[in-house]
Amino acid sequence: MTVTDETLPLGLYEHLKSASLMGRAIPEGAQWQEEILEKDDYNIPELLTQFFATQLAPALESLKTPADQVELVNRMMALLPQEADEQNDSLLTDDDSNVIQMRELALTDAKTTRPDIPLSDVALMTNTSKDLNLNTEIQKELESADRVDLLCSFLKMSGVNSLSEQLKAIKNRGIPFRIITTTYMGATDRKAIDRLVEEYGAEVKISYQGDSTRLHAKAWLFHRNTGMSTGYVGSSNLSSAALTDGLEWNVRISNPITPGLIRQFEGLFESYWKSGDFTLYTASDKDKQELDTALAKADITGRKSKGLEYDIDSSLLDVHPFPHQVRMLEEMQNARSKGRHRNLAVAATGTGKTVFSALDYRRLCEQSGKKLKLLFIAHRKEILDQARRTFGDVMHKGNFGELLTGGKKPEYNEAVFATIQTLSGAALENYAPDYFDVIIMDECHHIKAASWDKVFNYFEPREFIGLTATPEREDGVNIANKYFGGYVATSIRLWDALEDHLLVPFQYFGIADGTDLRRINVRGGQYDETDLEKRYTDHKDAERRLRIIVKELREKVDNPLRMKALGFCVSVKHAKYMAQKFNEIGLPADCLVGTDSAERRAEVMGNLADDNHELTTIFTVDLFNEGVDIPNIDTLLMLRPTQSLTLFLQQLGRGLRRAPLKSVLTVLDFVGHQNKNFMIHSKYRAFARQGTLTVDDIKSPELPAGCHFHLDELTQKQVIQKIRESLRMNQNALIDTAKSYLEDMRRNSTDLDIRPTVIDFINRYGLGLPHIYGRSSKVPLPGVAKPVATTWTSLQAASGLYPDLVVPFHDNVAVETNKRVKALTHVHDTFRINAYLELLNTDILEQGMTDEQRRHAWMLLFSIWPKAKWDGSTKKFTLDEGLATLRKNRGMLQEMESVWNFNSGMDTTSTLPLFEGEGIPLRTHALYSREELFAGLGGQEENFKVPGGVVNGVVPFDPTNTTALLVTLEKSEKHFSPATMYKDYAISTDEFAWDSQSATTPESPTGQLFQHHEERGRRIVLFARQHRENRLGPEPYMCLGTVKYISHEGSKPMHIRWSLDRPMPASMFQIAKIAS
Repeated sequence: MTVTDETLPLGLYEHLKSASLMGRAIPEGAQWQEEILEKDDYNIPELLTQFFATQLAPALESLKTPADQVELVNRMMALLPQEADEQNDSLLTDDDSNVIQMRELALTDAKTTRPDIPLSDVALMTNTSKDLNLNTEIQKELESADRVDLLCSFLKMSGVNSLSEQLKAIKNRGIPFRIITTTYMGATDRKAIDRLVEEYGAEVKISYQGDSTRLHAKAWLFHRNTGMSTGYVGSSNLSSAALTDGLEWNVRISNPITPGLIRQFEGLFESYWKSGDFTLYTASDKDKQELDTALAKADITGRKSKGLEYDIDSSLLDVHPFPHQVRMLEEMQNARSKGRHRNLAVAATGTGKTVFSALDYRRLCEQSGKKLKLLFIAHRKEILDQARRTFGDVMHKGNFGELLTGGKKPEYNEAVFATIQTLSGAALENYAPDYFDVIIMDECHHIKAASWDKVFNYFEPREFIGLTATPEREDGVNIANKYFGGYVATSIRLWDALEDHLLVPFQYFGIADGTDLRRINVRGGQYDETDLEKRYTDHKDAERRLRIIVKELREKVDNPLRMKALGFCVSVKHAKYMAQKFNEIGLPADCLVGTDSAERRAEVMGNLADDNHELTTIFTVDLFNEGVDIPNIDTLLMLRPTQSLTLFLQQLGRGLRRAPLKSVLTVLDFVGHQNKNFMIHSKYRAFARQGTLTVDDIKSPELPAGCHFHLDELTQKQVIQKIRESLRMNQNALIDTAKSYLEDMRRNSTDLDIRPTVIDFINRYGLGLPHIYGRSSKVPLPGVAKPVATTWTSLQAASGLYPDLVVPFHDNVAVETNKRVKALTHVHDTFRINAYLELLNTDILEQGMTDEQRRHAWMLLFSIWPKAKWDGSTKKFTLDEGLATLRKNRGMLQEMESVWNFNSGMDTTSTLPLFEGEGIPLRTHALYSREELFAGLGGQEENFKVPGGVVNGVVPFDPTNTTALLVTLEKSEKHFSPATMYKDYAISTDEFAWDSQSATTPESPTGQLFQHHEERGRRIVLFARQHRENRLGPEPYMCLGTVKYISHEGSKPMHIRWSLDRPMPASMFQIAKIAS
């Protein structure tokens, strides 16, 4: 294949299809792959602008004089569409037709020093002799900045000294200067920070998380009120060497050229500044001591702890909750506000559940205005010792609480840390049932049933908190179902812990090991252990598998002789076999099994925990699934097949604990050719963002920073096949499954007309609501002309067991109602559920309704019929007609009620009225469809408008004197661009950055309303959602409540900052913020 100069090379392009491009020659046999760009997925105006610029630049170059160039530009400007009250812009020139650049707007003739790089240009700076000097450029940038933000890992005196004159000047000019830095590696000079704060008036915030890199960015941003902001992003910290002659690379960005990057910088910096990860430093004596302590602890050289005027005191460092813990604390509070005072929190080992419980206890004490009597229970004394230290750090009390164990008895009994063994014995009778205000039971899944029942049933505290890594107790009982009414108040996912840097990132490799497991029996989700053991130890496959394991170890692990690994085996014989084989090839290994003595166990574990000991690997069966921690484990060998998500997460958790010098966990999972009845895909739900595993989660997973997931070709093929089988239970299979389930329920019940709910069905088969309501395929019904939408009612009707459910489907309106049931599957708050049920279960007419009931009714009706018309009708129905029609469909109403009650039981939010006493039924932090929020704000009360006409993101509702802002946070799932992704985002839980529509100017009526809505008495209400669609259809919006104007920048669009009257939930903030 020959390629000439005229022939386009093979490869990736992003050119718009044009006549000239289609006229170019392409290599023989090649063809273009096209994509139709839809406006919701791409920024079409931006792409057209880029295309036009490529055509315009050469056209202007071809014109000989500036006069001709200006004349062409002005002719094109005259063609642009403008608002009626605006005139087309045009360039003005001097008498010789030269273009004029306006350089500065000033009160005097004095000229401000400018950077050598034009403000509207970008550049790469490398500190070489032929390049501009970064230090000099920053000095010049400081001269003209109106605000300065600096983000860097560490600050040195040498860097402060090199900018001292300019820093003095910006202080004298009153220029705000904000700095975010860290104690990482102890590299910062405290004196440098003191000087910046005390001499130069800088505001400094510091991350004291010195054990992880929390912040490694180095960047400056020079804000200019003129819109000519510039920035530098690169490798230079604030030190003389980095700014002058170090081999550093820094990219200069500019608002006129890279506005998306400037906005991204502004948004991220603001988010960091508002987050709890960074603490304000005021240079007080306490701050200085705290900073010295943190720097000394983080210092890898040990020099910072020398010459301190005081001993290092860790208790000075306040304990701040991580973002996921803020969410957990909020959800626990919400559970209590709903009257739940016995609550379960699920959090994996290493994710800070003890810190969470201590922060929760502190908040309960603060709310009560006194120290509450505490009982903390665990099954091992070591856990109690650690918990006492954690509570002491949180409560700022060094020696917090007392032990109640076999050999220790408390004296004061204000805060008791007890083993369950001691407490469930004679010690229990020493306390009245209501003696303790707060009881926390840690590691619930380890506590035996008799001990648990005795303590749980005896005490009557104000608050009971169960902490567990898994709701499944060791005896198989589900703690949540048995003791907490099936309710988990709050939980932390693996994802949250990884994104908050509580755990080390992982690299997971699923590797085909060549072992054929297709003929080994699978019972109850597990392979026959005897057959599996033989296959892994005595079979011809065993040696081949071992060679693959060793080969992969040498490829994936830097130095196997230095690794600290755990290998999970199928049996004791398999564990001993693997240890023997590793020792034979020169990899020191041992095995631990359940029959080993405590002394041997402690010795072997101690050897693996010792970085200087030669032991590389412990092979075990299930000893390390949970409960035993060796933080420096950096490699996991998964040598037995498991489909249990719980077991898989427990095994993974053994290696995710942080340890000094440990940067990543390597997981090698050796996967054979699986039996078709083995659910190989099930454990991979651990890597699914949204809980339900999809093919995309396997092919292109969205993982936390630093994590890597890879399945080899054969393994990926097996996993994807199983996912497709489970997700796409075809329509016939679903109908058959529902029928056999209903027959089974009827056989085993004395009630011949038993009618299980959709929730009963999906729980029985481990399905989710999208498996029923997210389908486009339809259900054929006997005697009904056309198949109908898949719902639980239609599946029951199709079973032939409930003839009465078929009857309504002969009516077209009922068919239409059935089709729209999924539009109400998001309803979750008891206030709205009760209002809807009252309307559906009574005969109330419009004339007897309050404003609130009337609006609730239209919320319900528009959800089913967005245009307020029956299918095929041209006339809108009345409220009474609509409700009467809905009330006829009892089966569908019962189906909706069961979904709503299920949602309510799982709900972790706390909703409050949007407006008190005005008859507006919306509540903050509740989820609403477009149709519901339209009706709730009275849209239909103005000339009987309908929600089908709402297409804009700014919707006025004059009947309730409100304007709604409808925000979709992730504009496109196909196309990432800073220009679109940083338009609307949360700066903090009570501040939101938002872009107006592209035509809005500050002077326009809409722009004026935004700026002056308070004096005009107009309420602005913010609604936000993550995506346009989810697996059930259009995603509902969360009502974030009323907002107030703070400030804006720019025009067409206006970049506006709003303050929220009620802080958004921590769960929404995790989605809406731009800094993880």
